[in-house]
Amino acid sequence: MLHYIDDTNRAENTELLDQMFQLRARSFKDRRGWRVVVEDGREHDHFDTLNPLYVVVSDGNGKLLASLRLLPTMGPHMLADVFPEVMGDDQPIRNPLVWESSRFCVDTEAAKSYAASGINHVTRELLRGLFEKAYASGMHNVVSVYDIYVERILKRAGCTFERLGPVVQYDKGLKTTCGLFKVSQEVVNQLTDEYELDHDREQSVAA
Repeated sequence: MLHYIDDTNRAENTELLDQMFQLRARSFKDRRGWRVVVEDGREHDHFDTLNPLYVVVSDGNGKLLASLRLLPTMGPHMLADVFPEVMGDDQPIRNPLVWESSRFCVDTEAAKSYAASGINHVTRELLRGLFEKAYASGMHNVVSVYDIYVERILKRAGCTFERLGPVVQYDKGLKTTCGLFKVSQEVVNQLTDEYELDHDREQSVAA
């Protein structure tokens, strides 16, 4: 089940957001060893104070499965303010028709319990939600800074994109790059078709 959360409905979604910040701490600090600030088991950063739009997938019964964060590139965002070197010699993108996606994470254990195809199924639902919202909002592209681990997940989920810069290695072997994703009805249709195929397979297994 997809949810879109921002300041207009944050109060009604505090439990999902709390689960999201906990998942981010487990995913980025505990599992991947990123240098992020974790307080009381939850990971937040400055960009969470800027009224981002969160795309969240739940199991429909209040259990968070996956999430990501969207910010306009005209204001502060991670590519411009934290990781500009991954653009190589190019300047960070600042365009009113481009959103930045960050903090992409999937609860792998919960995803496996939710569906037989697990991570791929939940990832496709999250990406479908991202691109449906971006297309409905008139965006032309989504840009994202991600590590190579996430790039492999995106490819398996059927997502296509163009790398914009080099792979940059940070502490503890973290290899990071950035990609530009086209937003179009065709992209939405492709991700919807992939998701529905997954759903049909799940129904067949359940039967």
